[in-house]
Amino acid sequence: MKTYDFIIVGSGIAGLSFALRACEHGRVAILTKREAENANTAWAQGGIACVQSPEDSFDRHVADTLDAGAGLCPEEVVRTIVSEGPEAIDELIRWGVEFDRRENGHGEEELDLGREGGHTKRRILHSKDTTGREIETKLLAAVRAEERIDVFEHHFAIDLITTTKLGFASSVRCVG
Repeated sequence: MKTYDFIIVGSGIAGLSFALRACEHGRVAILTKREAENANTAWAQGGIACVQSPEDSFDRHVADTLDAGAGLCPEEVVRTIVSEGPEAIDELIRWGVEFDRRENGHGEEELDLGREGGHTKRRILHSKDTTGREIETKLLAAVRAEERIDVFEHHFAIDLITTTKLGFASSVRCVG
């Protein structure tokens, strides 16, 4: 019987990216109720807003987000997400995600940043009009190439049996 150090429920961008990080520290099981490709991530059509240009700044992106959020967004959370964006994009690219690129006029390619409603600068990374599908496809390929990750399709997580439920309070672990 195989044992796992990490159990992930869901095969969208959050679950797959965590699995790719966690497998460096142990065995990973991903449970998904359908085929892994059918996560909601695959249906995202637009792009990802992220500061990538010297003409942009974290402060400007935060201000745009807070303005568009009409008071519903906690500034500290927005600031954290915005500041971690470039590193997250770099990680997606390392895992094989291909965002649209264009020639910059100097014979070099750069990310083709779009500008959408609510943004004062060009900061939207996209892959055609199927960004979610690109992310889902490439992250799944990276996951399936990783021998320390197993994907269980058509599996449901109904309840987790933990050592606490069994009356062992000394360590909290999932045992089934």
